[in-house]
Amino acid sequence: MPNHEMLIVKKAFDFSKWLLNHTGKFPKSFRFSIAVRLENSVLEFTELVAVANMRSSKLQGLHEADEVLTRLRLLFRMSFEMKFINLASYEFGSQQIAELGKMLGGWIKKVMSEKPILMPLFQGRPDSFWA
Repeated sequence: MPNHEMLIVKKAFDFSKWLLNHTGKFPKSFRFSIAVRLENSVLEFTELVAVANMRSSKLQGLHEADEVLTRLRLLFRMSFEMKFINLASYEFGSQQIAELGKMLGGWIKKVMSEKPILMPLFQGRPDSFWA
């Protein structure tokens, strides 16, 4: 398991634990909406990067993780703006999310640069292929 990829899994795991400790303090009326969606997003992100780390074809899982991270970022900001988390927690969490995003982006770039270039099987004129 390459070191860079293993580090993002560890950071995602640690951030998941931290965030799960905070969502339990959300107001009861939002615990089953925003809190649950935040929890699901952070856990899904952690699962996606962990599974992508084991697969030989990583790109699809990494793109899915990127989408989930965008959702997580949005929900986390909403939690702050609705005053479910304080400023210090928001700053820490935002830094963690930004760092995960940078690590994920670097990993995606690396995987894309390693992807083999596929040459088309037919290199003649497209209309002459069926003739």
